[in-house]
Amino acid sequence: MDPTENTMNIKPPRIDLNQGSQQTNQVSDSDDARVKSTSDATIAPSSDTVTFTTTASEMLKLQESLANIPDIDNSRVDAIKASIAEGSYQVNPEKIVDSLLSIEKELT
Repeated sequence: MDPTENTMNIKPPRIDLNQGSQQTNQVSDSDDARVKSTSDATIAPSSDTVTFTTTASEMLKLQESLANIPDIDNSRVDAIKASIAEGSYQVNPEKIVDSLLSIEKELT
């Protein structure tokens, strides 16, 4: 399989879609002065905090460890290539059928 077949192209965001949200975030000088004057009289909001549960923390650690595992086991690929080249690689059609049937059962 050609390794370039599995690449994913990510396009940058379209600028014209983001312009509307950027325009709504603009504040005029008079609005800014009004906000400053009212914020002086009010109490500043406290900073937000996030606390993860033990399960969520474990999930994050698991996700990090899985990210470090390579997608392809190169030693296994090399072993299969060598056995194919030697002519000793044997396909077990019954095992393939059993695996496909078990996948089908899981999906239904």
